[in-house]
Amino acid sequence: MRTKPSTAGFTLIEMIVSLALFSVVITISVGALLILIASNRQLQDEQAVLTNLSFALDSMTREIRTGSAYVCGSESNRNGGTNIFRDGQNLDSISVNTEVDCVNGRNRNPSGVISGNGRIHGLAFVESGDSITGSANQRIVYFHDIDPDGDNSTEDGALYRRVGDGAAQKITSDNVAIVDADFFVTGAEPLSAAPSVSQVTQPTVTIYIEAQVADTVNPKTYPIQTTVVQRGLDL
Repeated sequence: MRTKPSTAGFTLIEMIVSLALFSVVITISVGALLILIASNRQLQDEQAVLTNLSFALDSMTREIRTGSAYVCGSESNRNGGTNIFRDGQNLDSISVNTEVDCVNGRNRNPSGVISGNGRIHGLAFVESGDSITGSANQRIVYFHDIDPDGDNSTEDGALYRRVGDGAAQKITSDNVAIVDADFFVTGAEPLSAAPSVSQVTQPTVTIYIEAQVADTVNPKTYPIQTTVVQRGLDL
């Protein structure tokens, strides 16, 4: 006797339940994958910022540590009629003996907001040797311009380096925005105005920087700080 083959299959309800479970699994899997991708991108951005800041700080501290005659201030500070944070100005016109402390850092109002001529802030000093600039007693300046293109935003702030009368060179990459930078200098100025009294406090420079990934909505801020104590070049 021949048996009739069974034609039974999945019911409509079984198909709907299966598709629902499959959709839930796919949604969870895709969501987890998107979270991993976003986390990886954030970590890469953070690594890029920290690597860039580390390079910039290493470059600055190496020269500042062996420098002398520190002059710290903001854009409005003038020494001998020279604005040291502008291209075309002669840094070497500042006396080698000129020293300006900057205990409070950048120009800020009582609420801590950058005010007045605080757009540019930095530090000038005389290098100890002639291996970098090619001549002794030539000033090097590091400064932060919070708004290089003048559009009243901080999304393109950067750190710069100048040597003598040369043009300022950017030392941070384009994908990193330096939203704030403070230079605090103590011990550079003599303890007394009398020229016969020598400085007995070791000059100290503290650098504080806040950076973000450029052109990013609601970017995370990465702060970094270092302190440099003056050391004479021992050759």
